[in-house]
Amino acid sequence: MKINTPKFWFENTSIIQIILSPLSLIWLLASWLIKKIKRKERFSVPIICVGNLIAGGGGKTPLTLKLASLFLKKGYKTHIIKKQYKSKNKDQVVLVSKDSDPSIVGDEAILAAYTTTTWLVKNRIKGIRQAIKLGAELIILDDGYQDFSVSKDYNILVVKDKQHFGNKSIIPAGPLRENIKSGLQRTDHIFYYGTKDTIIPVLLKINKPITYVDIKYPKTQSLKKIKNKNVLAFAGIAHPENFFDSITYYGFCLRKKISYPDHYDYSERDIEKIIDLSLDLNLSVITTEKDFIKIPKKLRPNIFYIPFHIQFNSAKFYKSFISKVSKID
Repeated sequence: MKINTPKFWFENTSIIQIILSPLSLIWLLASWLIKKIKRKERFSVPIICVGNLIAGGGGKTPLTLKLASLFLKKGYKTHIIKKQYKSKNKDQVVLVSKDSDPSIVGDEAILAAYTTTTWLVKNRIKGIRQAIKLGAELIILDDGYQDFSVSKDYNILVVKDKQHFGNKSIIPAGPLRENIKSGLQRTDHIFYYGTKDTIIPVLLKINKPITYVDIKYPKTQSLKKIKNKNVLAFAGIAHPENFFDSITYYGFCLRKKISYPDHYDYSERDIEKIIDLSLDLNLSVITTEKDFIKIPKKLRPNIFYIPFHIQFNSAKFYKSFISKVSKID
């Protein structure tokens, strides 16, 4: 069963949050035991972890891709490792390609494969070993902040201004995967999707480097074809409202929006229904780049997607990184 990110996770105190709070204690206890039992494995190449404290939609993958591009330009053979999520993959370690089946490896892994060598794994340690065997000089873990089996050389914590830490409760009462204080203590660098005006005080108090991330929506030639038109937008991401809000940047008039669960696996019939509805309403269809790659190729000509790019001070970040990581030359 596919489940949407609960809305009460990002609302003020609710009755559901209170009812589920005892279960959060079980989650915390299980996490504590795992942390105590797990033995960290160290590796010969730098391991960067891009993670967050909340479940779903933290902005990890776009940052992972941007960092991979940065290190590739610096001359490092950079590999990305993703642990499978809602995937039909049955193998322990899979080398993902641009032409991989999204129903098998998922949407984000394919997007990563457009940037650099990408592995989809059931066990991160096995994936790291395989990547090193095939020549990786630097590895970026997309997610894995709470995986204590891997010794990381540089922990990056991603925080979004629209979500922050939600209702500040632990799963299932809230979106937090762990206690805020313990999570912040382990980070080497915070990447904040937002501005100095929106950042929360707790992030400023820990005295760690903070890089502000600016979201850009490039105006592609294909999107110019439907400029100023009425649109139907759909998305299967953790926080679809973030995407729907971005549509106004292009000057489109959003007449209809459809939300699906995060990482939704679209069937051909799903897309045909969307196209039929758009024709009935005389609307152009827009989705996210992540959703677009899961659409059957024969139906893609009927749909436009909005590219999602980010910018930040890469020189400042790189300086902070090399000052801490001794494995880098």
